[in-house]
Parts: sequence; C-alpha cells; structure tokens
Amino acid sequence: MKVDYIARKVTLTNKVRGIAEKKLAKVEKYFNEIIDLRLELSQERHLFVADILLKGKDFSLKSTSSNKDLTTAIQDAIDKLEMQARRAKTRLKDHKRHGSDVREETVAESEDLGEDGTEAPRIVETSSIPVKPMSVDEAVMQLEESEEHFLVFHNAVTEQVNVLYRRADNNLGLIAPEA
Repeated sequence: MKVDYIARKVTLTNKVRGIAEKKLAKVEKYFNEIIDLRLELSQERHLFVADILLKGKDFSLKSTSSNKDLTTAIQDAIDKLEMQARRAKTRLKDHKRHGSDVREETVAESEDLGEDGTEAPRIVETSSIPVKPMSVDEAVMQLEESEEHFLVFHNAVTEQVNVLYRRADNNLGLIAPEA
C-alpha cells in the first residue's frame, strides 16, 4: 500500500511514518482496490492536524483529527477512518445481499404463478402413512376412534388401496380406485 504524505509546518520522521503505515494496514483489509491514500499533516497554532483521504473504485472516505501530540492526532484520524471503512463495507455487503434477495423473490413469485396469473398451489408438507390391510368396517371403527380426518388402508376384500375420510356433515366417504 502506497501512502502519499503531505507535511505542512511539520517534520515527518520515520517513526511517525511507521506508526501511520502500521495503523493504515488495518484499514486496507476492508477494501480490495484502494486507488489513493493521502495523509496530510499540518500544524495550526499549538495543535497538530491529521487529514486522511482514502479513495477507491466505489468509495471515498475522509477523516480529520487534531491533538497536541502528532502521533495521537494520526492515530485518532486512522481510528475514525477505520470505523467509516467498517460501516461502508457492511453497507456494501447489505446492499448486495438485499439486491439478490429481491431478484430471488421475483423469480420465485413468477414460478408460483399459474397460467392464468393466480398463485398456483404448492406442496408444503410430505408425510408417509403406513398402509395396513383391513376391511372397510375395521377402517370405519379406527377412523371414528381417532381424531384424524382420513385413513389410508389396504382393503382386504378388493386388495386395493382405499381412503376413508370424514366429511363436513360428519358422515364418512370412501375413495376406491376403479376396477
């Protein structure tokens, strides 16, 4: 990572550069393509001012801090920049995530619509039911004892699978395949 230093009325030592580059390495991990990174240091009366400008492909961040100590001003500015970088990165991730969700929902909605434009029914639950061989009378007794709405059984007389179900008028219905 290349850092451009601009010092106005300030002597820039190797120690200050090392501190700045070490702290700026933490900010670099948030973005892949950093195009320009500029650290401006100046002295105004009795305060040191550190301005950091970070430009990337899709973003631009700026941070400013002032303090009586030069290294503290630099560290505060870099901490502010790191916080901005963290927020910007989460915003980018959330934006991408929400964008893909919208596309997926649109595709899912178009798949759920039938030919006439209304919502087509879909299977929401699948279960296995054991099919026991029994007569119709035994199936009626078992359905009346249970609170189920239907009973699937193997008819012992016809040797076919039948469905016995409870109707809305509290009577029972029998579904048997045609012979």
